[in-house]
Amino acid sequence: MTEYLVKDVTSNTSGITRPMFVQEITKIGEGAFGTVLQANLKNALSEPNSPQDVWIGPFAIKKVPAQTEYKSRELQILKQTNHPNIVALKYYYNYPNKDDNNRVYQHLAMECLPCNLQSEIKRYYMNKSFLPESHIRVYTFQIARAMNYLHSFQICHRDIKPSNILINPETLLLKICDFGSAKVLEPNQPSVSYICSRYYRAPELIVGCCIYTTKIDIWGLGCVMGEMYMGKPVFQGQEPMLQLREITKLLGPPSEKFIYTANPQYNGPMYSHKIYSSTAETRFQKVFNNADADAVDLLMQVLVYSPTERYGPSQIMAHKFFNEIKSINFTVQSRASTTPLKIDNLLFNFSDYELRTFGSLINDILPRS
Repeated sequence: MTEYLVKDVTSNTSGITRPMFVQEITKIGEGAFGTVLQANLKNALSEPNSPQDVWIGPFAIKKVPAQTEYKSRELQILKQTNHPNIVALKYYYNYPNKDDNNRVYQHLAMECLPCNLQSEIKRYYMNKSFLPESHIRVYTFQIARAMNYLHSFQICHRDIKPSNILINPETLLLKICDFGSAKVLEPNQPSVSYICSRYYRAPELIVGCCIYTTKIDIWGLGCVMGEMYMGKPVFQGQEPMLQLREITKLLGPPSEKFIYTANPQYNGPMYSHKIYSSTAETRFQKVFNNADADAVDLLMQVLVYSPTERYGPSQIMAHKFFNEIKSINFTVQSRASTTPLKIDNLLFNFSDYELRTFGSLINDILPRS
């Protein structure tokens, strides 16, 4: 356990900057971006033994090199967002990293949840079972709700996958995290196509599309939902170009129009030869054989080649797959409790802003009495 003093720590809620002690507890994540630590904070100006002289937390503190375009983008997006299904930024500060020649690192102190969706899926899979369908409904609805909010500001997460989705298995609360790849997409402005983790990369990105939309996140949602049913990633290409081949096994070959619209210069493999004679619906039913008919239908609306034909987040929330959880009497049992949970306050605590984004679909999204 490491403790140190940081002179300038800014609260994201109040905007006040003050010195604080940081108590690093343990490493909880690591990747190309940097490191995530579990840590507590304490006001350095509080009187000893006063009510303010206490450690607060734990927080998940993400440490990334400062002064890079991606990292300033992440901070700006987290400062802008305020939603129950998006991880909240609590404090931020810069501090030299002694493990990297005292290079200045940006530290983002965010709320901490017990685990991520990847570990939850794996937990069930290792026990030769799958997430209960009621849990899949509750989690998928919250992912779509978070995307509805983000996409209303044209914020594209660009790395949707189970490890970037935090959950509390006791309450079934879900929050999207890790906005290190996120970007506000401007209409008809190019962005890098080599983005998103491979198994969750939308087909238009695979063929090199540089002018894409927030619908790439919707593809990620479909992959995550499918993975909750299968216990493993839906499309597991061993290298980037083989990823498209895996997709064709389920969706069939992409049309020439899709390829040309996504990237007129694309000269890679088209996988135009049909592997199976069965219909796409039959293949979806076979691959997701423990999903009910409504789940298969929703998956077929989001795992679609053409981004313009892919459902938007509010269309997903209005889908009949979620009718069960919209019932006033709906309860769900978490794996941590034997008492049925009533979770309407978790799913339907919409802000006025959110309600306005639903448009004509509002009555299909709201719970039913």
